[in-house]
Amino acid sequence: MNETALRDQLSVKTICQLTGINGHTLRAWERRYHVVQPRRLDNGRRTYSIHDLEKLKLVALLIRKGFLIGNIAHYPVHELNSLLNEAAQTTTMQDPVADARDRSQALAQRLERAVSTYDLTRLSPLLSQAKADYSIRAYLFELLIPLLQRVGNAVACDELSVGQEHALSAVVRYHLMQSLFQLTDHYPLVHAQEAPKSFALTTMEGNQHELGTLMAAILCAYHGYRIFYLGVNMPALALVDTVRALGATGVILGLSPGEGRLPEIRSYLDELVPVLPQVCELWTGGNNFYFDKKWNDRVKNLGTLDELDQLLERLPRSDT
Repeated sequence: MNETALRDQLSVKTICQLTGINGHTLRAWERRYHVVQPRRLDNGRRTYSIHDLEKLKLVALLIRKGFLIGNIAHYPVHELNSLLNEAAQTTTMQDPVADARDRSQALAQRLERAVSTYDLTRLSPLLSQAKADYSIRAYLFELLIPLLQRVGNAVACDELSVGQEHALSAVVRYHLMQSLFQLTDHYPLVHAQEAPKSFALTTMEGNQHELGTLMAAILCAYHGYRIFYLGVNMPALALVDTVRALGATGVILGLSPGEGRLPEIRSYLDELVPVLPQVCELWTGGNNFYFDKKWNDRVKNLGTLDELDQLLERLPRSDT
């Protein structure tokens, strides 16, 4: 076989390694948006050409800059190159990393100023601007999470009021829900039968803190997993019934914050874990004080959303 023929038989694994696209996302892009049309070998495995690789690299770069796959999947390579060049011209040529950091800080300052002055009409447009300027992960990890932490600390120090914090949380919740719906509409979620896992996400009964669970749902969708977002304050047995009905293979559960809620958490898990289907993994977050060896083999406690993001990235995936 000549060199050209070999180059035109790139595997799924090679494409994913060279583009940063995960295998399930790649398959969904092909089926839903026809971004490339791979060849099939006799054993059913998909193979790609150098041209496919070039196009997928460009599409992946543009997605990270905020473009929607549905808007660019049909573009030929030369038009994708033009889009990428135009996007590059809008950023500084001196130090892109420093420039991005400066823009993040400036936007965060404007958001904090809007919160401190009760200028609620400015919050929503600023967050809309951020969604357009940032990738999904950067929007969460570089802007929203640090912003919410700083505002929470300011409330604890009596520099901001609880009312201001709640006002910000309400606007952030709206934008997170909007992002979640946009992901499930536009970002390539795999079908249930194709996904290695599907996640039901909620908070334990008595926990009304929703933002962390919403962000977890967005991360699951971003990584290509099917999600069932169930809101907050879910009784244990109702969660079990829902998981069975949906066929979810994973639960991501927001625990009540604060060390003083440990008795409630233990009681909730004592009710939930024994009747949760064995095929269903339980991941918890939101309370770093929780530790109980009794449920060590069934419960994985994640201290931060970054831990969840890394775990989702490491989950085993099929090459086909």
